[in-house]
Amino acid sequence: MAMCMPTQRSFVAIIKIEAAPGSGRRGQGVRPEKRNLERLGASTAKCLAVAFVSFPYASAAQGQDFDPRTPLEDRSRPDYTHEPIILGGLEVRPQIETSLEYIDNVFASELVDADDIVMNIRPSVTATEQRADRRLNLRVATGYQTYLDNSAEDRFQLQGSVDTKFGLGTATRPFGGANFTLNDTSGPALTTGDNITETFRTLSYGANLGLEQGIGSFTVEGEARATRYEYQGQLVFGDDTFESAIRDNTYYEGRGRIAYSARPDRRFYVEGRFSRFDFDEQALSVLPNLPDYFLTDRSVDIATVVGGVQIQVTELLSLDANLGYARIEYDNPEEPGVNALSASASVYYSPTRLTRFQIRASRDVDDTINPLFVSFLRTGVALTAEHELLRNVLLRSDIRYASFESSEDGQIGEEMQFSGTASYYISPRISVGLRGEYFQRSGLAAGDQTRFRITVGYRL
Repeated sequence: MAMCMPTQRSFVAIIKIEAAPGSGRRGQGVRPEKRNLERLGASTAKCLAVAFVSFPYASAAQGQDFDPRTPLEDRSRPDYTHEPIILGGLEVRPQIETSLEYIDNVFASELVDADDIVMNIRPSVTATEQRADRRLNLRVATGYQTYLDNSAEDRFQLQGSVDTKFGLGTATRPFGGANFTLNDTSGPALTTGDNITETFRTLSYGANLGLEQGIGSFTVEGEARATRYEYQGQLVFGDDTFESAIRDNTYYEGRGRIAYSARPDRRFYVEGRFSRFDFDEQALSVLPNLPDYFLTDRSVDIATVVGGVQIQVTELLSLDANLGYARIEYDNPEEPGVNALSASASVYYSPTRLTRFQIRASRDVDDTINPLFVSFLRTGVALTAEHELLRNVLLRSDIRYASFESSEDGQIGEEMQFSGTASYYISPRISVGLRGEYFQRSGLAAGDQTRFRITVGYRL
């Protein structure tokens, strides 16, 4: 069963090169159904070993001149910062980047094995305005992506986003935003199908609106969000091919949060979240050969309530943890719902301003948007380590593992990802980077993938 699994995430434009070692097999054929579980077991052992070595990452440390929570690539580097163009109150930063990436298994499938080299060019413009009472961020990017061995069709890419917040410095702070993304696959995925480029053409657009209200030591926050996801492409099952539009859906979310903080190093909160995936049904009745999984109406309501705490343990160490309840209820009465414990914990540790670590463990409802893993329970762990060399070379490694469960079938799949990134700032205008990644999935839609990418960016 070969499946393309796109994942919608916010567009990320970071000038860097990404690369990973990998073995490639050219051509297209049938991969043997073996090695997945053996590899996964060995990879899991390696993951746990590295976890003990890597341990935590960092929180905002009192008395330090930096925030350890901030990724190293986002920290100020005066010697390598290109001055923006000033237009009125806006700081405008145009840039262009180009990348070349080798993928040994484009579809991350055991059944369809096709390697390819992908070339991408992407100009973008970011504009920001920061005033005492408001903040505004605008971004527009376009691009063109081509597969040199024609394993997938070339695609035009377009992305735009805006977010704003008013009332800064006051008790009442409204905020909102909107976004539009066409055929972008550059951003990190959530967990399922991390960073996998698919043959799907994708379109998403949405908006959010919210309000923060300070009341003494309490902060009350509410937000509403809606996003539409549409797919163009094909799902392949043996000799049958189906249009991916059968998985088009609209996502709705309402969120409320109450936080209490009498001390700057400690915060307690309660948060409730209700969301809905509303899948289109127009294709289900006219595709008699559709596999049983896709004949099931996956439209679902999800409700979660958690209580948590954020604690600054020391200047170098902080903890975020919450515990709560999750309920999943499908529109299809034959699909059993889920009632489960929801929990997550993140530890941040920064021994110096040049190094930071993070570990996160969680059990919650999977919020990945793609044709397969929708609204299953996800249990996972993620580890990150970052280090800065010579003020202009950044190194980062990530390890992620997740298992997925359904109420009816128990565990239905596992995923693991290893990645390493090196970013080199040559000058305030020019940066390059390398990224290498290995991804493996067992169970439903099993497959693996190795990628190597090099990127060059130029700030205008």
